Amino acid sequence: MSVAQNPLTGHMRKSMANFVTSSYNGINTIRAKVFRRKDNKTKAQMDHRAGFTLVAKAFGTLGVIADWGFAERKSSTSAYNMFISANYPSAVDKTGEVPVIVYPQLLVSKGSIPRVRITGSTVEAQGITISYETGMGLPKVSASDEIIAFAKLTDNCLLISRMPRGNEESESIVIPIADDTDETVECCYVFARSADGKKVSNSVYVELND
Repeated sequence: MSVAQNPLTGHMRKSMANFVTSSYNGINTIRAKVFRRKDNKTKAQMDHRAGFTLVAKAFGTLGVIADWGFAERKSSTSAYNMFISANYPSAVDKTGEVPVIVYPQLLVSKGSIPRVRITGSTVEAQGITISYETGMGLPKVSASDEIIAFAKLTDNCLLISRMPRGNEESESIVIPIADDTDETVECCYVFARSADGKKVSNSVYVELND
């Protein structure tokens, strides 16, 4: 029950029905609470929730990759928040019957280092070979940068390969794949990270050619 010395000008406090009253420095305030939250569960609402859930689950499958890939963030911001902000709704396709992740548009890293330029990829017995230009001479690019390449399999297992950028015009990195695996590659990405781990590039989705 609310308490008031005078309903118009006196001291007011507590609540009544869906009203919450308070008084501060002689000023009375009244806030209304919603009696019943409407949840129409329209297709747009359900697609929104499903899309958000997809992106959140995608984050959960990345493990340490997300921490590496979203290193350029404020201390008050988590890698999870950065990932959601970078990928919802841009990496979700809602045009079909159910929302799906669009992997080529998904960012697994986001930062200020120039994006790695992929020149080719092959899938062979020893694994996935990805060729790239080192980009030496570009601002914020260093031979000591680390190139990180990884593939996510359909069972959410991550295959990760890391190596120095190098100072030649072009280099290649190999993601080994076990011969006895029954899983297929769901998506593959490459990004660069500074030697101290504080700066990264935007990730690049790698198209795989058998």
